[in-house]
Amino acid sequence: RHAVPFSHPLEVRAGEFPDLKHCKIVIIAAGVSQKPGETRLQLLGRNVEVFKEIIPQIFQYAPEAVLLNSTNPVDIMTHMAARYAKDYGVPSRRIIGSGTTLDTARFRTLLGKHLGVDAQHIHAYVVGEHGDSEVLTWSLVNIGGIPLEEFIRMEGIQLDNRVRERIDEEVRKAAYHIIEGRGATYYGIGSAIARIVNVILFDQR
Repeated sequence: RHAVPFSHPLEVRAGEFPDLKHCKIVIIAAGVSQKPGETRLQLLGRNVEVFKEIIPQIFQYAPEAVLLNSTNPVDIMTHMAARYAKDYGVPSRRIIGSGTTLDTARFRTLLGKHLGVDAQHIHAYVVGEHGDSEVLTWSLVNIGGIPLEEFIRMEGIQLDNRVRERIDEEVRKAAYHIIEGRGATYYGIGSAIARIVNVILFDQR
């Protein structure tokens, strides 16, 4: 709350399910914490039980809301949320997950650091699941519209298989390193969710 004067007026408080009334978007970040060394899939059973309890209450008070899930394993949990929401007449198109938004940001950040380019001008995507089997799409990378291979050739930058494998590993295993060091991931996923919310609320396509 003390950071509010540096941004914009905002009331931050703990609430109850009735406070969701008239919400346009509800973010689910509920669930048990991922332990060091635990895979996202190992969280599944415990987090499914949490969703069974909260999904009905969310749509009791915010039946028209878009549900944005970030609880891991995010893709499976989003699917489960859509299944539970269907019981309340909520179409699956209103249930979305944070997906690989954060992984994509990590990919762009690490590439930008290696190439010496602002990550906002690097267009690179991680596809598939948010997890260990995600895919970094090296062949689609461009820097300000210039294909990656052409850019590194023009700039004389080395980006061999060893470097690519290191970046791939750092993107893929980032959460495990952060959890080991800090206990949980907060800031990256928080920023990714804020971006997704803005895209939806302001129809940014």
